Order: sequence, then structure tokens, then C-alpha cells
Amino acid sequence: MEANEQGRYVIINTLLNTSESTLVAQLNGRVGDSGRIVYFALKDGQMPHNLINQDVFIRAKDSDGKIKQVTGTADRINATAGLFSMYIPSEFYQASGEVEEAYLAVTNDKGDLISSVPLSFRVIENNMLITANGSRDYIDQIDDFIKNMQKKISGLGNSIEATNASYLSLKDALTVYLDTVNKNGVAVLGGQNHFADKNIFDQKIEGSIAHATNADSAAKADKAALASRALVADNTTDDTGWLDQSDKFMSGAKGTAKIRKKNGIVQLIIQAVTGYYEGNTLPGGNQLIKLPWKGGGGSSDYPGEYMFSYNGAPASFVIADDILKVHWVASPSKDPNIHLYATVMYIAN
Repeated sequence: MEANEQGRYVIINTLLNTSESTLVAQLNGRVGDSGRIVYFALKDGQMPHNLINQDVFIRAKDSDGKIKQVTGTADRINATAGLFSMYIPSEFYQASGEVEEAYLAVTNDKGDLISSVPLSFRVIENNMLITANGSRDYIDQIDDFIKNMQKKISGLGNSIEATNASYLSLKDALTVYLDTVNKNGVAVLGGQNHFADKNIFDQKIEGSIAHATNADSAAKADKAALASRALVADNTTDDTGWLDQSDKFMSGAKGTAKIRKKNGIVQLIIQAVTGYYEGNTLPGGNQLIKLPWKGGGGSSDYPGEYMFSYNGAPASFVIADDILKVHWVASPSKDPNIHLYATVMYIAN
């Protein structure tokens, strides 16, 4: 159904059935648009929804099947009245046609999902566009996280390069010294020394000759170790891109899944998963989906536990080797219209 308007605000009703989609014309755009500001009035039925200590995000799958997400408000105009605006970035307008699926979600200050409202809008083809890149997956939080990590790694790489330059200067000086030693230009321990000119010793000479460390071998070993560490630190190109895992759901479950691994960090997004509501169990100990990379270690409350929201209440996953399982849910439901949505981030083993 088409959304009602309240002045410049489009009204979003959090109490609508999850099977009903709200058509938001203000989200419509044209391929190549640079982004737009959309004003929302969030309501619980006829009453304004209080957004204090809460946040919002919009997640969508465009006509090319690419996942888009934008989090947070551009302007929190009146939180108690549920009035706010959001900036919808240009990445939402890369593929023409109706979006396959979209929803606006409300979360509390712990990140738990409070409500989600299905949305629909369309992107119009732009025949005036001279060049257009294909649509790609876009998750604002993950892109920002990766950019921050890359800045830190880049800073570390610069520090290593400076250390390596100092090391090379020291090695050059050591090479000159060793060349002088090899040409008998200075006296050495543990070897024969030929003094061609007069040498005067004011004190009595006594003691023993100790074995000298092979400085050249030590320098080579240090150089190899430093080069190895620099290679690891500079490895910023481990990025698989977003991979479709929708065919990896275990028996009894189906839905949409995307996964990406960058620099050892894995991000999994699953949407509109059905099957779990059937008795609230899945075959094989609630096995949900097979992962391409093994993982483990989730929240601090329970090792290997990854929290999400199901039917408006807390729930959790666990990762056993390369299988994501439903661990527990606080609010079970046998309603087939209750779908499972979740985002899981873990470190690949």
C-alpha cells in the first residue's frame, strides 16, 4: 500500500503486518542519482513512535540482487515525535527496476531489533547517463570499518618502512666495517692478526680469546625476519568480495545469504530465512547454513555465541566448525510469516 504523508514526512507505521509492504515514493530515484534526503514520521498506529535511545537503518536488495544498507539518521528532528531524516546514498541507485526486498528497522541502544517495516520503491532507468558502473553490494557500517582498518594498517606499514630504511642504513655501515675486517684493516678476535706497524700496549696483556658472532649471518637472518613481518603487515588485498551463499542453507531452511571475507574478518548477512518456525527446530541440531570459512568465539557472555533478534526478542547463533546453528530463541513462534534476519561478524580460523 502507498504510504500516507504528513507534510514533507512520509508516515511509516510500525504496527503493520510484516506481510504488508509500504510503498515509499520519496525513495524512488533514477540510475546514477547522487543520493537523496528522505523525511520520515515513525508511528505506532496513530501514536508517534518515541525514538529516544533508539536508532534506525534501511536494508534493501536491488533488482540485481545486490544488498544495500544505510544506518542512522541524517537529522533527528524530534525524537519523541518520531520525526527524522535519512540520507540514502548513491549506491542504492545503481540498478534499474523494483527493489526485490527492503525494510526499515528500529533498534535499541544495545543493537537489538525492535521493529521492522517492509518497504517498496523503484529505480528508474537513466538513458541520459554516459557511463554507468554495475550495481555492487554496499553495507555502510562494514565499508566504514574496512576503511578504518586500512588506515591503521597503512600507518603501521609506514612505520615498518621507516624502520626498514634505518635497518638498511645500519646494514650498509656494517658491510663497510666487515669489508675492512676482511681486508685485515682492524684487529679481530678468534682469528690471526698481522700488525704491520709498531703497536704500544701500556698495560700487561692477559685473558682468553672468545668466539666472535658471525655478524654477516645475523644480519641476513634479521633482514629475512623483518621482510617477513613487513609482508604480513602490508597484506591488505585479502578481499573475496560479496559471495552468494543462498544455496548453502541446510535441510529445512531457505532464504538469501551473502558473505565476505576481508583481511581475515568475515561478514555474513542472511535475510528472509524460512523453515525455523516449523516446530522451532531444524534437522541436525538446528543447523542453519554451511560457511566457507571456519569460525568461533562470539560474545563475551558465551564463547562462540552470536546474538541476533527473532520475533522481536533476543536469540543467538553458534558456529561449530563451518556450520552456523540456531542456539536459542527467547520468543519462539510457529507463524510461517516470522522470518529470520541477522548479520554475523566473526574472525576466520
